[in-house]
Amino acid sequence: MLKYSRLTAVLSAIIIIQLVPSDKSAIAQEREGCFLVNSAGEVINLNLLCSPQGSDIKLTGNDGKFLEDYKRLAKSYSPEATDNLLQAIQRAPGQKIAAAKRMCAEAKAGVSLPEVKLRAIGQAISIENPTAKESFLADTDIITTLAANHYCPELASK
Repeated sequence: MLKYSRLTAVLSAIIIIQLVPSDKSAIAQEREGCFLVNSAGEVINLNLLCSPQGSDIKLTGNDGKFLEDYKRLAKSYSPEATDNLLQAIQRAPGQKIAAAKRMCAEAKAGVSLPEVKLRAIGQAISIENPTAKESFLADTDIITTLAANHYCPELASK
């Protein structure tokens, strides 16, 4: 359970970082690649999550339809959240597709899609920036809805 909580926290942090635009850029980094240093000082390698995945995903079939529908639904939120969502899907479409497929895997393992949304609401409580919070919740809502439609339609009505 502790590993699951840590993974959820790490993935939440990555999603927030992806959704919140920043004008500040790092000048130097103490290590190469994508990583997280936890409170115990341990370095957690996140290269697989942060690496660009755009080149190895097919933008046809379910993946292409998923991306089109994500962009369409993103436009139903506030202008600021819409900008964040569209930037995130443009920057890392493979991460959004992978998140949708993970949600289906969780649903097939017994976690209901509404439970996924409730978990996101619980995680969003700690987000202070209103736009970042809206973007995080919108992303979860869009991915959960589209995951059921595109990757696990047998669960869409549950």
